[in-house]
Amino acid sequence: MEAAEIVANALSLNQAGFIDNALNGLSDADLMKSPTDQCNPIGWTLWHQYRVEDRIISGLSGASQVWIEGKWHEKFGLPANPDQAGMGDSMEQVMALKPTIANLKGYGAAVREKTLGCLKSLKPADLDRDLPAPGGGTKKAGDFLGILMLDHFHHSGQVCYLRGYLTGKGWFAR
Repeated sequence: MEAAEIVANALSLNQAGFIDNALNGLSDADLMKSPTDQCNPIGWTLWHQYRVEDRIISGLSGASQVWIEGKWHEKFGLPANPDQAGMGDSMEQVMALKPTIANLKGYGAAVREKTLGCLKSLKPADLDRDLPAPGGGTKKAGDFLGILMLDHFHHSGQVCYLRGYLTGKGWFAR
């Protein structure tokens, strides 16, 4: 098994085993609840997770972002800014996002489809390519895949925890 296939499997298992279960039974209003006014809510955290994936896969594949190509920015009421992914957002910006379950699931599915297609096309040598890093300089394509996995697992844990905190029920569908 090659590294890109491991990443694809891990992302798919994370979505099916954690995120889909965490969203089960939540309302659109639940997406913007948080423990305090200084904590990111579930909807914003999940949106950010998909935006990071979209940006990384766009950089790896050279293709446009689903965010812009699929006009998902319009569904979330945000500008078509390819650099906007929630990094460094103020709490006012966080709370300005108005996600719905349907839009989060739709955007996530569209991003994942593009991700899986990109990962299938990668050869081991592709992981050694230098790509521009957002803060300047370069990183290896394989490093970006590592960042993608870390971002997903970190934020998926937050989403599951927040669901339990806010609903009094665990993330796992029973």
